[in-house]
Amino acid sequence: MGAMLAALLTSLMAIQDPKPTPPPPAAEQGPKVEVPADPPKPVEAWDDRTAKAAIEEFSKAVKGTPSMNVKNKALEALSTGSHKLLLKPLATIVETDKSVLIRKRAAELIANQPAAEANATIRKLLKSPKVRTQYAVTAELVRALTRCGYQPAQWKEIDDLFEAEYHVDRVPVQEAMLQLIETHKEKQAIDLLLRNLDEPSPKDVHAGENPPAEYWEARWKSWAIWRDKVKSALFSLTGQRFSTAAEAKAWLDKNPLK
Repeated sequence: MGAMLAALLTSLMAIQDPKPTPPPPAAEQGPKVEVPADPPKPVEAWDDRTAKAAIEEFSKAVKGTPSMNVKNKALEALSTGSHKLLLKPLATIVETDKSVLIRKRAAELIANQPAAEANATIRKLLKSPKVRTQYAVTAELVRALTRCGYQPAQWKEIDDLFEAEYHVDRVPVQEAMLQLIETHKEKQAIDLLLRNLDEPSPKDVHAGENPPAEYWEARWKSWAIWRDKVKSALFSLTGQRFSTAAEAKAWLDKNPLK
């Protein structure tokens, strides 16, 4: 463990902005070669000593106004470890950092932590107004919840995320919700799925309560992206393929979910 701690500290203490390397002259640049992405680093359980040392160095690295590159490196130094003590500094980054990319990466790393503690942290963050307005971050937290011990009793805490607003910017949140529903076969989502199965259109364009055209345009554009995922989620719950909500309701009347 001492060797692992020493290596971790060396990695963390080396965090600094590298000097940019100028590109070679155009004549020296060869054809572009596709480089395969590095495989994800393995995550191992850290003991208290290793986790505390990592947090101390991380806190030093992100103190003040470090560059995005420095913050990225500081997060990557935590990416191979799992310990409940990492949740607090990661949650702070998720909720307060100015960069959406940094917040999103911190949310990804929360999913690496012990599931029970991570679950509670994720649910708390999903209630934060500072988080809910950042759709990419919210989506990453929903994906993290999928991995970290989601339970049906928690559905009521997140069920409004899908239909809170229809806008293409929120599609990642809706897709993450559909993934959670399908992965966990969340039967409580059946009505939500039926409401979003058919092509969206107003029942009465002249009704006073009918939303404006902008609402229907945004809803249709979102629906066009994830409509097949709604069908897939329905299949995971029923074992049946449906083309319309009426068809699904007719089947469910005869075959209620248990």
